[in-house]
Amino acid sequence: MKKIFIPFIIFMGIGMNLFAQEKSNKELKGDKYAFSYAFDKAIDSYTHAKQLSLEGQRRLAESYHYLDQNVESEAVYFKIINAAEGNLPEDYYNYAMVLKINGKYGEANRWMDKFLEVSPNDLRAKDYAANKNEFTNLLKDAGKYKIEHLNVNTDALDFGTCYYKDKIVFASTRATPKLILRNYNWTRKPFWDMYISEVDGGQLKVPEIFIKSLNGNLHDGPASFSNDGTFMAFTRNKYHDKSKDGIVELQIYFSNYKDEKWSEPESFFLNNEKYSVGHPCLTSDGKTMFFTSDMPGGYGGTDIYRITKDEEGVWGEHENLGNKINTEGDEMFPFFEETNTILFFASNGRFGLGGLDIFSCPVNGAATGPVINAGFPLNTQFDDFAFIVNNNLSKGYFTSNRSGGSGGDDIYSVDIAEVLEYPDVVFTVDAPQDIPVERRVRETFPLRNYVFFDSGSTEIPDRYVLLRKDQVKDFKESQLEVFTPKTTSGRSVRQMNVYYNVLNILGDRLGKNPSSAITLVGSSGKGPADGKVMAESVKQYLMDVFEIDASRISIEGREKPKIPSEQSGGIIELKLLREEDQRVSIESSSPALLMEFQSGTDASLKPVEIVTVQEVPLNNSVTFNVEGAEEAFSFWSLELKDEKEMVQYFGPFTQEKASIQAKSILGDRTVGDYRAKMTGKTKSGKTIEKEAPVHILFWALPKIEEVMRFSIIYEFDDSRSIAIYEKYLTEIVTPKIPVGGFVQIRGYTDIIGEEGHNLKLSLARANNVSEIMGNALLKAGRNDVKFEVFGLGEDQKLSPFENKFPEERFYNRTVIIDIFSKN
Repeated sequence: MKKIFIPFIIFMGIGMNLFAQEKSNKELKGDKYAFSYAFDKAIDSYTHAKQLSLEGQRRLAESYHYLDQNVESEAVYFKIINAAEGNLPEDYYNYAMVLKINGKYGEANRWMDKFLEVSPNDLRAKDYAANKNEFTNLLKDAGKYKIEHLNVNTDALDFGTCYYKDKIVFASTRATPKLILRNYNWTRKPFWDMYISEVDGGQLKVPEIFIKSLNGNLHDGPASFSNDGTFMAFTRNKYHDKSKDGIVELQIYFSNYKDEKWSEPESFFLNNEKYSVGHPCLTSDGKTMFFTSDMPGGYGGTDIYRITKDEEGVWGEHENLGNKINTEGDEMFPFFEETNTILFFASNGRFGLGGLDIFSCPVNGAATGPVINAGFPLNTQFDDFAFIVNNNLSKGYFTSNRSGGSGGDDIYSVDIAEVLEYPDVVFTVDAPQDIPVERRVRETFPLRNYVFFDSGSTEIPDRYVLLRKDQVKDFKESQLEVFTPKTTSGRSVRQMNVYYNVLNILGDRLGKNPSSAITLVGSSGKGPADGKVMAESVKQYLMDVFEIDASRISIEGREKPKIPSEQSGGIIELKLLREEDQRVSIESSSPALLMEFQSGTDASLKPVEIVTVQEVPLNNSVTFNVEGAEEAFSFWSLELKDEKEMVQYFGPFTQEKASIQAKSILGDRTVGDYRAKMTGKTKSGKTIEKEAPVHILFWALPKIEEVMRFSIIYEFDDSRSIAIYEKYLTEIVTPKIPVGGFVQIRGYTDIIGEEGHNLKLSLARANNVSEIMGNALLKAGRNDVKFEVFGLGEDQKLSPFENKFPEERFYNRTVIIDIFSKN
């Protein structure tokens, strides 16, 4: 059944203790019923309570929803979002989802716009923003699917088909006289058992119980089988102990067919009474399994995972399929079609037609393509899920509780009229708005507490600025452009010049703060003695030039830094990593030297503020993004139609992005509204069209834009620095965002490692920063700020610095935060 996972139960368990003193007996009783899935009894108690807390109203709305009484659920959510005591962003989302199930799409989208405004970093909000213009396309019946309601359905709940040799196995609550009738609190129907049917043309024959010994006392099913039919995985419920109030969670069990019988079920090692693991899908050889779980560490709700056996047949590490597929909502019922390497799944967290929708996504190893909503009539405003398909993508089955069925969840067959072509494409447009001529950036530039040495040398490299004693009196942090190194990098010269003055900045600060002391830790691959010589050379410079007393500078020698770049077991680009470990680290406990809120041996030095001016091209470009075009199309072209039906044509293009100068689209105008139609030709000759609105605002008058910039820096292949910077981001950076401000967050990496991994790492870092700042705004009661988050990986055209020297690579491991006065 689609609703076995219940995310709100965890929240409710907290609420029962937190608000117990404010609740009536009826509400407390309702909580107890809801907690044990007896939603009909919960509704009766809640509706008879004289006064219901806001938490109780939420559970009443959820109870109605879980019993498919969505008209009543909508009415309760309407009261919640208009409650005087306030509401949560999740209330907007849940209200929008119920409105959509009730067919009120326009109103649902208005509340999703509100949810997007208050939770811009939520993956569900981002997916809505990226796909809401596709809504009209999703509603169209393109004649691709022929759907048939099967005679095998009864007024029982029937769902979750899977292929077993030439038969179909599914789960059902239909009563069987030979079995003991067991009822489930939620549905007041028997628990699910697994049944098997032969395929007869387009229909299924009368089902029989599938292996009595595999159908236990609670829910059993759905299942999945290896192609040879000798290995199966299936979902089963298991009661917790009595102290857990009899709440059940999903678990996966395995059985092998040997000696003409199925073996005793064997528990999956990830089964756990604290969370659910279910909905298995095995590959043809039974060695890889996709599954669903709400285990800790996911994106929220239920996520889809993958796991593979090693050469000895032991399950290895499980992996979350990531936020290209998973959201804060529920992603479930994975089915992997191996021939075409397409993952099908159901989700209520992605933009769709209502309830659970069926989605597909190319998955080839670690690579995933764009996620595509199957659209109408496969999807409806109701729950549509548990889709399976044959290996030529022409015939399949799915489950739905849409109207016109036999009651509740029913099984449908689907004939696919044309061969599905994957990956599909997503069409979006980034148009320039309010283009500035000049951007003045006030940057708070972080200062690394490292001095890097060339391999085999204990002398400070000449790329660092080394002053004479008579220059010290003129040295100022605010005028570092006066003091430049002998050799400079070609990109971000000013920022790197700040860093190459690190010893002078340190000497100046030590001179102004006579009670401060430092420790210089030299690390050398030749050993601690060589590291000590490196540290001694830095100490001697500070003593000779800045006249810092020797007693204030301690030195140490090590073979490896305390936070090395070369990790144990590392095999990639070791030469570059070892170059980075040839360094002197500056350690101090003096607040006068360190960045705010930082302490400890790995704390960064206090940043330096610099002001730069960036010229922004007047003829900025409109970017048309066709995600998946390189795989899907031979070529694609554009048609732009303005308010007066005047049409312009551009293309053809073969790449996924095409940039066209705003001026060439607008001509002599300064503003324009267009309808962009992308027409792509697939490699088999099929035509695919997508549309999106475009608004271009072009300023001819000179305009200067003010920007505040902050940077967060990381160690190699890590995002642990976020813990150090959290207070800084919360208490220093976020309060500087003006009312109605706009924040752009960009994550980067160095060039070491695999490009795809670095892209994911950069996005993870950027999302962490975005989440911290978003939470700080919510705590301050602010919802006026818009965020834009990018992960740019190691792209050398976009990275802040080059990657020739260790210090450049270290500074490329960063997240840059730009704060604008308005969006």
